[in-house]
Amino acid sequence: MFYLTKQIRVRRSGLITFAIKLGSTLTGFAFIVLVTSNLPTTDFGLWQLISRVISYTIFVVNIPIFWSTRYRARGTILGKSAMVEAALFSLVLTSFYLVISFILAGAISGNYSTNLYFFLISAVQIPLYTFSGVLEGILWGAAPERASFGFGVFEIAKVVIGGLAVAVFHLSLTGAILAVTGAQAVQIAVALYLARGEFTDKVSFEIIRRMLRSGWLAILNLSGTFVATFDVLLVALVTGAIAENLIALYSAALVYASVVTYSNWIAFGLYAGILSGIDPRRSANQILELQYFFTAPMVVGEIILAYPLLHVFKQDYALGVPILTVLAIASAFNAFSLTFDSIITGSDRSDAATDATFASFLKSKLFLVAKINIITSAIYLVVVSSVSHYFALGGPVIFGMQQDLFIGVVWATAALGMWATNVLLKVQLVRKITYLSISSKNFVSLVLGTASFGAILYLLSRIIVIRGGAVLQALYILVMGSVGLLVYAAIVMSISSEMRKLTKQAIQSLLNR
Repeated sequence: MFYLTKQIRVRRSGLITFAIKLGSTLTGFAFIVLVTSNLPTTDFGLWQLISRVISYTIFVVNIPIFWSTRYRARGTILGKSAMVEAALFSLVLTSFYLVISFILAGAISGNYSTNLYFFLISAVQIPLYTFSGVLEGILWGAAPERASFGFGVFEIAKVVIGGLAVAVFHLSLTGAILAVTGAQAVQIAVALYLARGEFTDKVSFEIIRRMLRSGWLAILNLSGTFVATFDVLLVALVTGAIAENLIALYSAALVYASVVTYSNWIAFGLYAGILSGIDPRRSANQILELQYFFTAPMVVGEIILAYPLLHVFKQDYALGVPILTVLAIASAFNAFSLTFDSIITGSDRSDAATDATFASFLKSKLFLVAKINIITSAIYLVVVSSVSHYFALGGPVIFGMQQDLFIGVVWATAALGMWATNVLLKVQLVRKITYLSISSKNFVSLVLGTASFGAILYLLSRIIVIRGGAVLQALYILVMGSVGLLVYAAIVMSISSEMRKLTKQAIQSLLNR
């Protein structure tokens, strides 16, 4: 059998994860098109708000997820213990969500009973997210290359169920919520199968106690991302009547911009690999180089095709082109910031010591990264909420832009500032762990390949008239993107011998799993 070194396994798991995540964007995209083409803009905005509230509620589930990955990567079997902990979290968090639902249903525009109904039928997603998250946390530590399969199945199931519920039975927003719920159930079933060998332990309340006792570090480590997600809620509260349209425009653009962030998934295997003891210097730099090659064409492609991409959802969303343009660049910085987090926190050993103290955690790189993320996120929220409130008091047109569009652009610009700052603050920490360099051939191939990709897309977008319904429009865009990517890949592979070697290794490792 083909022998897999740890470094090759890290790259393999990263590429598998990225491929599944990127492939899932097609099904995720199909689902969004399905929903946006069948829902009024206000319902779509409400759905996005409910989704954010759920994400706020389940944030503390990152405690068992975070520690399950770190414990398992270092050799501890804890499947049964993690499931007991997930059940406890589910009970508490579902109760909390129900209380919040009654409050928020009356605090936003629209009919109270209708709002409450949609909040309540979404409640079952709390335990489903909890169990699926913990199961994937275990898999990330045990076998990173398998951890993302559940997500891929989730996306496929979501489209199938959503197609029936929304398009066939015309259940509107109820159908969209049921589609997500059903897909979560399928995801859990797949994750349980993939993790079937992880339940040989006895329930250890000592492990659960240790996770909870040091849970503050897990929460702190991910608090930056959590704090930043309050932007939607704050904007909704301070912009009043224009909130739902504004959130809908921003959320539609964010759907595409988030795809750029998927390049960070290349580094997911790296995180578990560093935790298990591999030397991060060589592997980390190779992963970063791979990320450069995937990120650049995604950013350029989204900027050039911003209008047709948003138009696929609905004509109304095409107004958000400036928002998507800024968010695409912002998401690239976010992707590298997240990869830096994996490198920095993966190399930290403070939690591996049995006698680790609160004081030692305060001196750790885990704590330092958390501080950076929280401070920049807090500043971001202050800027977004203040500026949004100020311009929401103005007229319907601001600097020649529709009011909600202008606020959306400012909102996206604030996100760009936050993520760019994160990268600048973390880059020095990463330099102490690995070297950040790119060979001259790789750099030339990246620049020429990206420039050619952008030129091909621009020419095709000027020559081809995209027409028809949402599905046909999406096919036009897919063909254009595929042509551009073929040109990009040809140029990169012809110039960069290292990329040819990495591609060959990845294919060989996949064929010899």
